Amino acid sequence: MVLDFLNKTFNNREIALIFYLLIFILWTLTQTKIRGSIFGLIKALFAKQIFISILFLLFYISLVVYALSLADLWNLSLIKDTIYWTFGVGFILMMNSNKAMQEENYFKKFVFENVKLFMIIEFILGLYVFGIITEFILMPIVIFLSILLGYTEVYEEHEKVKNFLLKIFGVIGIFYVIYSGYEIYQNFKSFANYDNLRVLIFPALMTILFLPFAYFYVLYTFYESLFVRISIFLKDNKSLRRFAKWRILLTVNFSLRKLKLITPGYLFGGCTTKQEIKNEIIERINKNPAANNL
Repeated sequence: MVLDFLNKTFNNREIALIFYLLIFILWTLTQTKIRGSIFGLIKALFAKQIFISILFLLFYISLVVYALSLADLWNLSLIKDTIYWTFGVGFILMMNSNKAMQEENYFKKFVFENVKLFMIIEFILGLYVFGIITEFILMPIVIFLSILLGYTEVYEEHEKVKNFLLKIFGVIGIFYVIYSGYEIYQNFKSFANYDNLRVLIFPALMTILFLPFAYFYVLYTFYESLFVRISIFLKDNKSLRRFAKWRILLTVNFSLRKLKLITPGYLFGGCTTKQEIKNEIIERINKNPAANNL
């Protein structure tokens, strides 16, 4: 029964990956230090603030999925793809929210990375897989090479090894593309159908529709952090502290760029009046006049 469920739900490549992933998990559970780190991570995920954020994330994704289903762009066959996208894109984007404040045009870059022509190739490669034995042989090789590539990207002195590994991945990729192209040529009618089109465009749709949540989550996170700092900087003047928060809200609104200009450094040092608060906010914003148009 278990094998029947796996065959219906996952393709051979995914079954091989799950098998080796389970082996890795079982191995980590035998390592005392790693096991402690895993339990620490799980405990951290259930911290109140993170747990609430995850619930909001899942709620928003559920709304998006429901809207897509009404438009006939989602059905139950996409549950697996939805889970992959949630943990592979949505959750990671939410956890890396600090990058949105550190990098220029972060959201544009993110969309470009997740909505591009290369996704079509990835879709095709995932659609046509080898037999179960072949996938079980290839999977540990690909995993091992991926680990080595990750290591060489961290340590720049291994640049030659990195280039060699990239060539190997290029050869493997060409091999997969040729195989997939042959399968499409042999079974073009089974390839060109609406269900496959849904699978192809689903990640792009989810990424684009998720951006409002990601943007406002980042905005909320940094407003919260900023207001905590203001409570420290103006801890002796409750009225001035409340005014500073409201003034920033009214000035910044929903602009991350303006928020970036206000956030750095020591805020409202020596300010004792509301006018001084206003002046400092205006001064910080005017350091970059272009932000006033955002």
